[in-house]
Amino acid sequence: MSGIMASVRRFQSLPVAIFATALLIVLGGMIVILQNEATYGRAQKAQAEGLTEVLAASVTAALDFGDTVAAQEAVDAFQVNRQIEWIVVYDRTGTAVASFARAGVTSPQDRASVREASANRVQIIRPVIQSGQRVGSVALQMDREATARRVTRYLLLGGLLLLAALVVAGLGVTQAQLRSANQDLSARAEALAQANVLLEDQMAQRAHAEEQLRQSQKMQALGQLTGGIAHDFNNLLTVIQGSADILMRETVEDARRIRFAKAIVQAATSASALTSQLLAFARRQPLRPVRIDINDLVRSLRDLLDRTLGERITIKTLLCAEGCPVEADLAQMQSAILNIASNARDAMPEGGILTIGTENVSAPEGQQIHLTLKDSGSGMDEETRARVFEPFFTTKAAGKGTGLGLSQVYGFATQSGGDVRISSAAGSGTSITMILPCTSAPTTSTKAPTPTASKLRPVRILVVEDNEQVGAFAEALLADQGHRVSRVSSAEDALALIGERSFDLVFSDVVMPGMGGLRLAEILAVERPELPLILATGYSEEITKRGPSGRPFILKPYRLTTLLEAIASALPEFADA
Repeated sequence: MSGIMASVRRFQSLPVAIFATALLIVLGGMIVILQNEATYGRAQKAQAEGLTEVLAASVTAALDFGDTVAAQEAVDAFQVNRQIEWIVVYDRTGTAVASFARAGVTSPQDRASVREASANRVQIIRPVIQSGQRVGSVALQMDREATARRVTRYLLLGGLLLLAALVVAGLGVTQAQLRSANQDLSARAEALAQANVLLEDQMAQRAHAEEQLRQSQKMQALGQLTGGIAHDFNNLLTVIQGSADILMRETVEDARRIRFAKAIVQAATSASALTSQLLAFARRQPLRPVRIDINDLVRSLRDLLDRTLGERITIKTLLCAEGCPVEADLAQMQSAILNIASNARDAMPEGGILTIGTENVSAPEGQQIHLTLKDSGSGMDEETRARVFEPFFTTKAAGKGTGLGLSQVYGFATQSGGDVRISSAAGSGTSITMILPCTSAPTTSTKAPTPTASKLRPVRILVVEDNEQVGAFAEALLADQGHRVSRVSSAEDALALIGERSFDLVFSDVVMPGMGGLRLAEILAVERPELPLILATGYSEEITKRGPSGRPFILKPYRLTTLLEAIASALPEFADA
């Protein structure tokens, strides 16, 4: 009788034990899920911090130099990560200079408007430091987890609850089966934890590999650029140095002396063109933007293109009825068209057709004009097409080209606010399209200006140049023309001398220690507005960004004729009749 009662009590307590066991299983599953949630949250935060570090490093130089185009390119590279909702790059003042946001998401356009993210999102804000100075900041917001992961977690929770319900419903499940189920659950929890650790390790390895790849690509591009520059400049320097050595011999006949002097001039001209193309590719070329009618420009270049391309190339034009005008540097625009046309000629050694067309296009960015040059040549394979805008990349034989033609086209178009597109396939020709924004600026003639070499009466000129050799060269050139020249090495000394003596013209370098040439020009415009000033520069970040502000300037290296033409334009009243 006592045995029967004991069995009854055992079966009566069985539902309570099963329910308690089921409850423990559910709690264990929730603990595992919470642990996984915390681990995943830390991993997401670590990933967001890593991405923010990479973004900050990518835009440091762009913020330091105010290059919003480069900053936007760095931001756009992160769009491949679908978990990122928005990214914003702020300058020193907290104003957004580059950003992107997913559809339906709004990014804060100034630093002060950044609000704390919700619990299911990760938000990182980091300052950008350059040389110990804060040059801006970057902000990033990510969705903490993808929908698929959330669904998986809830399915796991539902499975655990279903398991508990089955355990409660199956009153006949034995203690051994419950123990086995608990052991299986622990094994799964351990496997999940190990999987999380493995995932974190893989993420760290991937970030390291991506950083190594980016560094390798940078070094490869720098090596190619450096090698190309060294190759071409060494060739030019060989001509210059060898010709100079011969000219220094006292026994050289006048005819040979003139020939080697011309060789030096030609080499120096080629070196100047090379630096100009490199600056154009880097979007650092000082531009003189004017309003240009593209259709008129193509018509004016027709004769020049016919002579350049030769009789085997037939030129066809398909110009739109009324092409919208653009604002760009006329000389660089002409050079870009000639560079594309020259490449088309080389792609058609047996002759062919070059079609030049224009088209007005309405785009989200505004009204644009597309200038397309299409040849019927051999075309390009995919690998070549991907590299055509790289500096010093060329498929031509040695000595047949510098590999900078299309680089100049790319740099000019992007610096002018546009873009370049290329379409080509092996055996089916190549089509290159320059995309330029339209403008409402006044129209400028597309005909190249005819140089004037007016003879000037002697004038008083102040040369401001911090480089001793360049200053002495300019002083000698002008003195040789009969002008009375004074020279100083700083803008501060120039202002002091102008206060003591009278001058007819100031010829100043732009980049100098202390006060630069542009600041000198601003001061003279207020204090001595009647005193003409000509600026000279080899490269100036300030002129590249905002132009010379209407002031006349010439580019280094300059020739005597260039300098005299600039002075004649500034002092027409001193020209001989």
